[in-house]
Amino acid sequence: MAVTIPAVAPTSLAQASLTPAGPVMASPVDWRDQFLYFLLPDRFSDGLESTRVSFSGNPALHPVPSVAAWMAAGTSFQGGTIAGIQSQLPYLKGLGVTALWVGPVFKQRMDPGLITYHGYGIQDFLEVDPRFGTRRELRSLVDAAHALGIYVILDIIYNHTGNNFYYDDGGGNAVETRPYRFEPPYPRAAWRSGAGTPTAAITGPNDGVWPTEFQDDRFYTRAGSIGRFDPEPWENRLDPRNEFRRGDFFSLKDLRVQERQPFLSDPDQARVIEALIKVYQYWIALTDCDGFRVDTVKHVSFEASRSFCGAIHEYAESIGKENFLVVGEVAGGPDIARDYLEVFGRNLDAALDLGGPMDTLASTMKGFGDPLDFFSQFGGHDALGTHREVGRYHVSILNDHDMIGRRPRQRFCGGGGVPAEQVAHATGIQLTTLGIPCIYYGTEQGFDGSDARHDASVQPLDSSGTAPDNDRYIREAMFGGTFGAFQTSGCHFFDTNHPAYLRIAAIARVVMRTDLIGKALRRGRQYSREVRFISTYLPPQRGELVAWSRIFFGTEVVVAVNTHGGSARGGFVTVDRALHPPGSTLSVLYRGDWTAAELAAPPIEPPRIVQDDGGRSVVRIDLPRAGMVILG
Repeated sequence: MAVTIPAVAPTSLAQASLTPAGPVMASPVDWRDQFLYFLLPDRFSDGLESTRVSFSGNPALHPVPSVAAWMAAGTSFQGGTIAGIQSQLPYLKGLGVTALWVGPVFKQRMDPGLITYHGYGIQDFLEVDPRFGTRRELRSLVDAAHALGIYVILDIIYNHTGNNFYYDDGGGNAVETRPYRFEPPYPRAAWRSGAGTPTAAITGPNDGVWPTEFQDDRFYTRAGSIGRFDPEPWENRLDPRNEFRRGDFFSLKDLRVQERQPFLSDPDQARVIEALIKVYQYWIALTDCDGFRVDTVKHVSFEASRSFCGAIHEYAESIGKENFLVVGEVAGGPDIARDYLEVFGRNLDAALDLGGPMDTLASTMKGFGDPLDFFSQFGGHDALGTHREVGRYHVSILNDHDMIGRRPRQRFCGGGGVPAEQVAHATGIQLTTLGIPCIYYGTEQGFDGSDARHDASVQPLDSSGTAPDNDRYIREAMFGGTFGAFQTSGCHFFDTNHPAYLRIAAIARVVMRTDLIGKALRRGRQYSREVRFISTYLPPQRGELVAWSRIFFGTEVVVAVNTHGGSARGGFVTVDRALHPPGSTLSVLYRGDWTAAELAAPPIEPPRIVQDDGGRSVVRIDLPRAGMVILG
């Protein structure tokens, strides 16, 4: 079956075909078997890395014109493209990535002055942003990824559109925002033209919003900008009057998918969600993508979310994608995420571990937090099922493009002084514990983006003590550009010999094995293990050796990390006595202090002998600073 991508994008939903444009790739059997990689198209690759030098490790050798110029560059499009992403698929394959999460590629406003390089302010829901490429190039990326055994997840938005119209300020003037009010809806003063000025009519593809169905004022709440992004503690978060459900994201205009009742009986709200459903069914048909990451889910009502997810799953199943992934960004902690998951109703398939879980993972690896806080996130039995099945519903995150709740807003390596082994083994924790592991681009190169990286004399701090527009500092350009990582310019960061890259790839090879060792690490039950450092066996301790087991059908794999970043740590680690009686052995599957050659071709080491300690089966493990070992 040939791939057919029309040269011109549809301008109405009536023109949007739901017939697959080419062959359909079947879904993964289980998404726990996948290793996700998240990137922003504008910041990952422009395909021209061969014309630039590789980062030397010394920022001074790749100077920027000025700190002010570098900082300013971070708020604008850098030039990454869809074709560039495709050119780096071998790099991702070498890292062990099996699923690619691509930040939004849909057309943004083309008028100057708007900071939408991130892709979350859509102007045309049926077109690819020309700065990223074309719909044909997007399909080519998906096909090329599939040929390498890599699935593709598209980042989508159905809570809001871009800054596509102006409000009336009450005096007949056109303004971009108004303060939040529950009712009545503010009147629209004008559409935003392609030049960024008010216009009474939409006369071209860069004016207003597309497709034509979205040019109906009744599609929008028109309630003004959100002032509070979460309900107050005394409020019922299901109350439709809550502004976090009904307001604009700053100037990004809110769609009417927030109001709880009477959702099903309100024809205007029903038309909005029906339009959004067809938009994203169209993108499945066109691209053959394998899943969606859904932005800002908590700002959408349960009813709208359930209707959307159900319709997406039904369409995907109808064309042969039986396990199409719909994963939600549900900021606010696991309790709110569980509300949206509603596993038995098949609402979302999974939620991103944002906010607190990210910090818990980071603080565990750095030895600052109690490791039991990390392991307690995966209860033995809760609303999501057993502690083996619960991994289906979590996407584990260490870094991402928002770093919600973290102050300063920074990556794991932000602030400096983090050895490559430490960030690699933080990712190693993701790969070997419950959940679907996801790495954010640049983590494997030790990117240290932080909103503390700025010159206060050029960009004064705001009242919270951080830099305005501070998201930019955790969205560095991987391919160089004028906003390169580590405050550089003109060099790229696709170093397959970077010590973090090498270690993550080696761990991924163990985790992705097709035998029971791999199955245990991806799908097995999980138990934190007591460790004896001197005389007493204790649960995992901060700054010490932390160990856990994954058990699957009689196979136990033991993983341990040294959560001290400066000194060696060791101890006797408890293992399952029924599976490993004294005298049995455990093979070394990975060791973080192997050389580059050993990481690529693991040596056969003497097995670790299980000992008896007062009726307890234990194995001795000693690790260097930030070290890691996998035994099985």
